[in-house]
Amino acid sequence: MPARLWVPAPAAAAVIVFAVVALVLHVRIALTGVYLNYLGGIWLALARDLSTGVFYRDLIGPLGYGGTRYFPLFFVVIGTLMKLGLSPLTAGSSASLLSAAVQAAGLARIGRALGVPRWMVWLLGVAALAPYFVQQTLFELRADVLAAGLGLLGIAAIIPIWRDSSGTRVRGTAAAAWLTLAVATKVTSLAIPISLIVGMIVSGRAGAAWRFAIRFAIGLVLFFAIVQVASGGRALESWRACLFAGTTAGSGLTALLAGEFIQTVRFSHLLVALFLLDVAALVATAVLDWRSVRLPLALFIGVTGATAFTLSTPGAVPSNQAIDWIGVSLAVIAWTAASRRELTRIVSVAIAVLVVWMGAQDVVRVRALQGAADDPARAGVRAQVVDLVTGAPAPVLAESPLWPVLAGRPAYLLDPFALRVVTMARPDVAQDLEAKLDAHYFSGIILDVDPRTERGRGWYEHVHFGWPVMSRILANYHLEGQLAPDVWVYRPNAAGGP
Repeated sequence: MPARLWVPAPAAAAVIVFAVVALVLHVRIALTGVYLNYLGGIWLALARDLSTGVFYRDLIGPLGYGGTRYFPLFFVVIGTLMKLGLSPLTAGSSASLLSAAVQAAGLARIGRALGVPRWMVWLLGVAALAPYFVQQTLFELRADVLAAGLGLLGIAAIIPIWRDSSGTRVRGTAAAAWLTLAVATKVTSLAIPISLIVGMIVSGRAGAAWRFAIRFAIGLVLFFAIVQVASGGRALESWRACLFAGTTAGSGLTALLAGEFIQTVRFSHLLVALFLLDVAALVATAVLDWRSVRLPLALFIGVTGATAFTLSTPGAVPSNQAIDWIGVSLAVIAWTAASRRELTRIVSVAIAVLVVWMGAQDVVRVRALQGAADDPARAGVRAQVVDLVTGAPAPVLAESPLWPVLAGRPAYLLDPFALRVVTMARPDVAQDLEAKLDAHYFSGIILDVDPRTERGRGWYEHVHFGWPVMSRILANYHLEGQLAPDVWVYRPNAAGGP
């Protein structure tokens, strides 16, 4: 496509430089640890278990309490790096760096497959990392960006098949491999291959669609078989207990129909702008050439619907669940621009404006976090909590598994959200934990929220632990002190031990 139809190269270069500078500033803030929390701690705890030879622990056992709905690829990468000698935080940061590279490469490869100019490919690669939600998720050491990037690589491999059925065997196998890895990272990535299959069928590529579907199905069978054998069945048990966060298909559908996902408007106007731009671009392209928009339309509808459903389940927030959708939305915008010359200039300008907007949001966020990042007491609190866990004569029950991991110990509780979900189906797990609390089994308990407040009551009743467990904590342990806004230390009321 002639370069003159796109944003001029100097303007694109300026946009890219601005976005990269904003990202570098954000990375500098993130290196202080302001984004570390229990979510990243769960991934690090899973990785630590793996580095010691445990691939998905039992829901209840000698290590403590397991249960997670997370799929393995991201923590396998971290665990492998830890096995090679890296510290947990270094291994997690390295895995996030890999995730960033995959995400940027995925959207850039989609641009190449669509035939956009080289510097526009660079702009798309930067756009993949520019949104604040993407960067936040990376800095929190979570799997969503890796899953999204692998999904984008799968889409890039499908585009030549959709345009020209030649060479479908190699390309279809590559697409199936990328998308299998995406699902191995995060289960909601299934929305992308399913949408691609539907889109290829309605685009007149039914044969290629079914060949890809067979390869993808083989990849999924191999993945689940490997996980089942490697975990001794513990992974599937954990997923069955936790995958839907205690909700049913009926309650999930009710929440979806009630429009709970629309609350994302409160979190980011950028998501709304992306949605409206996608809709406008797809409609304008469909008016000019319906055939050229069938696959991107199927992809946009499928991923949007899956994201809306995910955001309607308990515990889901836009900061990470929208990552897949953001990547696909940017891909669809570029797709429509490359499909019709009449739309190229206006859509490409819109992409550049979006990147500037994203970079500006990152700069604002960096300014907001500067005070916390420069607080010298932050490192002191972390060292104090780590010393507390390290010096404890008996296990410490930490709401955030980050603390025991930093102390070089296994997390006795893997995931406080999953624990509440598990105890709904497994009363024996709740009974075991309550008995340990009554016996003062734990040397200490570290909570993230004050359970004596109204907010804390809601948090522990509906999100973490469950109130029956929290009521036992309050009955058998007393508050020793608050070390930070998210660190509340409790000690046993009377002498006791394991």
